[in-house]
Amino acid sequence: MDSLRANVINEVRKLFLKKKAVVFLVIMAIISFLTAFFIANIQAKLIFIAVNSFSYPLMLLAIFTNILLPLFVFMTASDLFSGEVADRTLKLVLTMPVSRFKIYLSKILAVSIYVIFNFFLIFLVSMASAFFLKITVTSITSVVVGYLTDIIPALILVIFASFIAQFFRSGSTALISSIFIFIGIKALSLFNTLLNNNIFTTYLNWYSLWLPNGTNLLRGLNLLLLLLAYGIIFFTGGYYLFDKKEI
Repeated sequence: MDSLRANVINEVRKLFLKKKAVVFLVIMAIISFLTAFFIANIQAKLIFIAVNSFSYPLMLLAIFTNILLPLFVFMTASDLFSGEVADRTLKLVLTMPVSRFKIYLSKILAVSIYVIFNFFLIFLVSMASAFFLKITVTSITSVVVGYLTDIIPALILVIFASFIAQFFRSGSTALISSIFIFIGIKALSLFNTLLNNNIFTTYLNWYSLWLPNGTNLLRGLNLLLLLLAYGIIFFTGGYYLFDKKEI
């Protein structure tokens, strides 16, 4: 466990040392505030569509999980896996007295920690912006539950991105391919109801399916098991490819 913890800390440190990772955090904070500023300025014009039922932090969460999160996750996973293969730094990591399983797991955990940090940052900035700009937040409890709920499918996306990255030896190729695969899955799900109901990408904004009308525990449990099944499949497949990879 000590070697795993040390490796996770090392991977997280590498993420924060990358300029693009820090820039992404800054951009997310700026977008969160500017969106709130824009809404505050046009709020008077939105009264006729019941602005009292509007929750800005949850709207920002929907934008983040459906658009920005996939791009960020694919970029980070591509850097930590395919990017390090291309830079030949992964070979140095594999010379350490740490098993390939722990190396693979530590990279996924590092990306997951960074994703959770992004959720936390967006939550803080959106709530602070809503407070200072006097934007209506209908229920703080719903906002907190919404953010915590959407972390689960976000982590499945991290495992999926790590799995896809194993097929490529170039970070840029892995990133572009991951984006096109994601767009392809989303496009196919629009025309196939069965696929749409059973593919994990449908539930990136999971909270929106049950927060407005209350949760159905049985449906929630079924979706949780579905997401966990995807996570197990992608993790197993990704580790198998990583373990067999020639560096």
